[in-house]
Amino acid sequence: QQEYGEHPVQAAKAAAGEVFVPVLTSTVTIMSAFLPLVFWPGIVGDFMKYFPFTLIITLTASLFVAYVISPVQAAQWINYKREIRKAKDNLEHPHWYKKYNPFTILYHKVDEVFFPWMQREYVKILQWTLKHKIRTIAVAHGLLLLVIILFGLFNRGVEFFPNTEPSQVSVSLEAPSGTSLDVTNSIARIIEDRLEQIPGKRDVEFVATSVGTSDDPFDFGGQGTSNKGRVAINFYEKTKREQSTFQTLEEVRKTTVGIAGADLRVAKQQMGPPVGAPVSIEVSGEDYGQLAGVSKAIREKIRDVRGLVDLKDDYNTGRPEVQIIIDREKAGLFWTSTGQIAATVRAAIAGVEASKYRVGEDEYKIRVRLKEDQRTSPADLENLHVNFMNRRGLLLSIPLTSVAEIKRTTAVTDIRRKDQKRVITVSGDVEGRVQSEVINEIKTRVAGINLPPGYGIKLTGSQEEQQKAASFLSNAFVITLLLIFLIMVAEFNSLKVPFVIMLSVLLSLIGVMLGLLVTRTPASVIMTGVGVVALAGIVVRNGIVLLDFVKHKHGEGGMTLDEALLEAGRIRLRPVLLTAAAAVLAVLPMATGIDFDWREFHFVIGAESAEFWRPLAVAIIFGLTISTFLTLVVVPTAYSLLEDWSIQLGAFFKRFRKTDAESEPVLNK
Repeated sequence: QQEYGEHPVQAAKAAAGEVFVPVLTSTVTIMSAFLPLVFWPGIVGDFMKYFPFTLIITLTASLFVAYVISPVQAAQWINYKREIRKAKDNLEHPHWYKKYNPFTILYHKVDEVFFPWMQREYVKILQWTLKHKIRTIAVAHGLLLLVIILFGLFNRGVEFFPNTEPSQVSVSLEAPSGTSLDVTNSIARIIEDRLEQIPGKRDVEFVATSVGTSDDPFDFGGQGTSNKGRVAINFYEKTKREQSTFQTLEEVRKTTVGIAGADLRVAKQQMGPPVGAPVSIEVSGEDYGQLAGVSKAIREKIRDVRGLVDLKDDYNTGRPEVQIIIDREKAGLFWTSTGQIAATVRAAIAGVEASKYRVGEDEYKIRVRLKEDQRTSPADLENLHVNFMNRRGLLLSIPLTSVAEIKRTTAVTDIRRKDQKRVITVSGDVEGRVQSEVINEIKTRVAGINLPPGYGIKLTGSQEEQQKAASFLSNAFVITLLLIFLIMVAEFNSLKVPFVIMLSVLLSLIGVMLGLLVTRTPASVIMTGVGVVALAGIVVRNGIVLLDFVKHKHGEGGMTLDEALLEAGRIRLRPVLLTAAAAVLAVLPMATGIDFDWREFHFVIGAESAEFWRPLAVAIIFGLTISTFLTLVVVPTAYSLLEDWSIQLGAFFKRFRKTDAESEPVLNK
């Protein structure tokens, strides 16, 4: 506006008013992309809800900045006439530091050479596409089809959350039920000693061991499980490590092989909410013995699947125990009862409170029981005598074996049910391979197992949560498209313009799939899915800015549609490219791992969080880049083609109505 001679204040007002509607619409469309994510259910939704809330609040604040702060800054700091005078003065009397300043030279080259050249070339390309509309649209959709085929053939697979280098590794140990705390502790010490020998020990910050506790929620909060323990290995931050923690994880797994006396499981820290093991197969039925047989068959079938590690199930073989079965008839012959026999055994093993000992205000219980060397083995029970007074008042002492049978057996420590059926879960981890490939191979192998009637197999854990998340994101994507379409219909008061702009969303998928192929990044259900949903709101912004300007030029400027498209493309090329470049540069650090450590005040290359956010950043960077260039060409061409078709269709119906009116018979009165 200042180029046409207006005062900076008036120019700022006019410019803000000119872009008020397209800026509002484009910002609301971006917000509508994140709005469905606010209603994400389940544990994954609780983990991801901060992402849409943060962006919606930030975008709302950006509207205030765009409508109030930026125009004021432009009116105060941007003066076109003054800048022109300074530019002329620099050309006529250049200072040496300005003449050779690289930033001044770069700005001059970009502003006065690069953008004018790009505008001329873009207008030439757009002129050609407007003359070959159908061919241009066909090539764009053919490119989309080609990329879909290439992605289907050469993709790196699908995973729930990105597979990132762990900052913590744990070794869970489970000894047979009934194992004492001392034995479990000795196994944990062996693990600690072996960890001292691995090459990756120099990257370990500390090792923490807990014995007698469990991470299993079925173990009553983890207390009183003397046969279980956990060794946690914490690493230094990534910049201080000498090797990848994936390599250290494999070293830990290898060094724990061959430790007898317990089942060991090496697991890495999960990125994301606790959704279960990557491989989790639930076997449900009624008979626990048959469930154990089926779970064993499943383990044998999938044991050698490449990439599957730490395979185990939660079937408990039972805790060893000694049962005392009292013969009631023999007890009756000795004039004793089952209660007297049980009380004698309980007093001998667990003890009985005989008295209390007081010291001042403190009171101590006195418990009497057999010596430790007389109550440590089943043979001690066989030598136990039952002392009692019979009904005739005689004090008798008889061997326990004369009235009872002592049997060594095992007892199931826990039975787990789901949906009123007993369940055994076969679980495992995935290393060195994409999770989806391992799951697909497991499905193929498990399908050949013959199950008894009434028994079933179901994939649960992270696989179940992955399917739920994929279903929600698909629905969120559809809702996002509908919201964006309704917003654009309200702005343009037309169905044609929103329909054409929605093509940019479809074309953005070309960039997403190309980005995953080029960077060899596996598609993440969560991060890539969120990136695609967010991209749907971002890419339409360019189309809105472009076609809104076309509407003004075509409706008010007296230009033909093609002339308005060429003029809008030439003028809006710079803001479209700069807007897209700003968005790409904003997420580029997430993809490359470039970060800034504000505590130590230096840049960090390869930040730990980069691997987690990389699929989302790749989707946005490549999707927005490809869709921007395709939008600048395909959207105007498609809009012109659709307008031509509507004119031809209107002319056809007009001729049809005219022909129909001429053929109508005229009745003379």
